[in-house]
Amino acid sequence: ANLPLAKLCSAYQQMVRIVRQLYQACRLVHADLSEYNILVHKDQLVIIDVSQAVDLDHPKALDFLREDCSHVNDFFRRGGVAVLTNRELFDYAVDPNINDNNEAAVLEELQQRAASRPLERSAEAQVADAVFQQAFIPRKLDEVSHYERDRDRLAAGASSEGIYYQVVTGMAADLSGAGQSPVQLHRQQEEAAESAAAAAAAGADHAQMGSSSSSSNAADLGGDLKPGKRAATMAAAAAAAKLKPKSGKGPSFLAFLPKAEDQARPSAAAVDSSSSSSSSS
Repeated sequence: ANLPLAKLCSAYQQMVRIVRQLYQACRLVHADLSEYNILVHKDQLVIIDVSQAVDLDHPKALDFLREDCSHVNDFFRRGGVAVLTNRELFDYAVDPNINDNNEAAVLEELQQRAASRPLERSAEAQVADAVFQQAFIPRKLDEVSHYERDRDRLAAGASSEGIYYQVVTGMAADLSGAGQSPVQLHRQQEEAAESAAAAAAAGADHAQMGSSSSSSNAADLGGDLKPGKRAATMAAAAAAAKLKPKSGKGPSFLAFLPKAEDQARPSAAAVDSSSSSSSSS
């Protein structure tokens, strides 16, 4: 469909939810999800050709799901939408810790991540997607060959690249035990904790240099604290505020809208449409 960018963004938001609903509520993977099997009726997406869908016990269900995620992302990316990575969409679909109480926060976090990236994927991002598409993903822990090795690697702070089974098996992101919150919010909490630690360290360094500056906000948080401790307290309060559940109705109609500089560029779909019109005339 030749939809304007705002409606494409809204359609992608719907599509992301549909991929999860098929998996979680219907216990199905479409297995042929692409723009050719998506209709638009009164601004709502209608999925067709579901007869070949497979249930979650199918041995290639996760492979088909990754293909569906890739096809959906490729189509909307060509239309100019700031899409998720294939792994982000896959993890959102399979995460058992997402529920009605936290789904809006998860979608908002995913939206912010997608909108913060340039539309043109870097070579590194393309390689990461390609590796994820080809990797073996165990569906159950008894299919994992080296759990202790993977857990120790993550505990040491190494990248999770190549370890893709945490979410689908219901484990915590660091494999320390069962997952208690969606992996997207866990990453958000880790980043907030790192920011708080960095701010506290900066405050301590500032205190050692003899700075005694203060502000009304610092006074509210404890004017009798020493500068280093005051900075740590302020950082902790900022981190806590960032982690509070956000009120509202979740992602807006313009969810997954790309950066302003990317919006100015003609989308691949628009270029293809223009080329076709020129050639036909």
